[in-house]
Amino acid sequence: MFPIKPTSFWTRRRVDDAEGPKYAGRLPSLGTILGVPVRERVAWGRELGRRFRDEVRIAEFEGVRVDAWQLDELVAELSGGQGRPWREFTRGVLHGLNFGRLELGDGPRIGFVWASRIGLRIGRFRVDSELRAFWRTLASATFRLVGEEYPPFVGNPEDAAHAYAAEQRELAGRGSIRKELAARYVAGLTPGWHLARGLGGNVGRLPRSEVNRWRAKYVEERARMGVVAGFGAFHFRYENSSEQVMKETVGGLARGL
Repeated sequence: MFPIKPTSFWTRRRVDDAEGPKYAGRLPSLGTILGVPVRERVAWGRELGRRFRDEVRIAEFEGVRVDAWQLDELVAELSGGQGRPWREFTRGVLHGLNFGRLELGDGPRIGFVWASRIGLRIGRFRVDSELRAFWRTLASATFRLVGEEYPPFVGNPEDAAHAYAAEQRELAGRGSIRKELAARYVAGLTPGWHLARGLGGNVGRLPRSEVNRWRAKYVEERARMGVVAGFGAFHFRYENSSEQVMKETVGGLARGL
């Protein structure tokens, strides 16, 4: 799983025989990237995506099985005041992840793209040339689009399922590319025990049986609506990392399949 915001991937390439020496070193700061001309911004994004593919290629060369890459994430900023430069940078990252480095034998390889609910609000924006390029690149790179629904486990789970499906419905009601992405949409939940801002879950401190019941009802309703390509969970860390929580979470999601 690769994060789009600054990490060690921004420091340097891990390969020496790739093209484009201008982009071999440290990436500029995020603020600088958002302020440079479009062509350069997309190029830096593409380089970051290629560094992610470098990691996949190196791992497989070392004998590690890699089923798919995951990108974390289509950020909230995509629909904000600086949305356009964020989308252009993200478009470059997606292209780099998808196609990698042709000179090193890479080719198209699609993956899972996680998306914040606020970021997905761009689904309702009027499409111009910039957004058309973004949607095409996203569709080309995406096997499954995972909507970070992350509902708090309170109230009626069936009502919550309908409310948190809003971004997928928005995509499904728009142009052909967005409809295609809506058809590849996975509903993302959290196990619910690690409470952090934006993760929802067991905010009401329900007993374990009620947590599992609420999640199961939510999943069943999302499945009954007939519009999801699957279910996903984020993240199995901290209080979410016990074997019991993992089994209960995966078992609950499986009911929707």
